[in-house]
Amino acid sequence: MNLQHDSRLDKMKDSIANNSAELLSVAQTAKLLGVTRQRVHDLIKNGQIIACKLGRYYYIETTEVERYQNQPMGKPYQPRSTNTP
Repeated sequence: MNLQHDSRLDKMKDSIANNSAELLSVAQTAKLLGVTRQRVHDLIKNGQIIACKLGRYYYIETTEVERYQNQPMGKPYQPRSTNTP
């Protein structure tokens, strides 16, 4: 895990402890994103979505889903080199 991932997880735990977070299940998150539950689990495993595990189940904050939805998709644009050997 990287430092940014750790800080987002700490913020999530704090908001859960203060009862200020709206949490979604994996199924609810999948429905919002238009993907399968397995894809949401993959996103959690890869660190693309931060989730908190309570018992056997993962829960995702609504703000985390919004952050994921608003991030750019695909590879960043890199112009071709015009230099030919």
